[in-house]
Order: sequence, then C-alpha cells, then structure tokens
Amino acid sequence: MAKETMQAVSETEKQAQQLVRTAKENGEQIISEAASQSSRLIADAVKEARKRADVLRGVARADAEKLRAAAVADTEKETAALRERADSRRLEASQVILKIVLGQP
Repeated sequence: MAKETMQAVSETEKQAQQLVRTAKENGEQIISEAASQSSRLIADAVKEARKRADVLRGVARADAEKLRAAAVADTEKETAALRERADSRRLEASQVILKIVLGQP
C-alpha cells in the first residue's frame, strides 16, 4: 500500500509539474499575443493620428489662405481709398501752391 501511495504521489507531482509547464507556456503565449496586439494597436493609433493631423493641417491651410486673401482684399481696398483721397486733395493742394507761388490770397 505504501508503494502504491508513493506511486500515486509521484504521479500527482508529475501531473502538477506538467500543469505548471502548461500554465507557464500559456502565460508566455498570452503575454506574447498581448504585446503583439498592443504594438498593432499603437501603430494603428499613430496612423489614425497622422491622418487626422493631415486633415487638420489641410483645414488650417485653407483657413489661412482665406484669411490671407481677405487681408489682401482689405489692403487693396484701403490702398484704393487712400489713392482716391490723395487724388482728390492733389487738385486742392496744387491750387493752394499756385496761389502761394503767384502771391494770391
């Protein structure tokens, strides 16, 4: 009976060792799969972030171009108004200068 008990204990120990090896292998496999999956997820997130950044960059460029065009249009409008005022006052100035040169009051 002692021999049978020893054999049963030995067999149980072998089974326990096998279970530990299997669990260790399964754990390593799970860790490896998780690391691989996390690498893929990170790569996908970076790819998506780059796409979004490109879209936002395009929107920002379009907005900047609109602002630039509006600023150019405003500047041209203001320049034209200043030229028109200068032209209208040029005649007055030339008449005043002529009076001064001719000595007229």
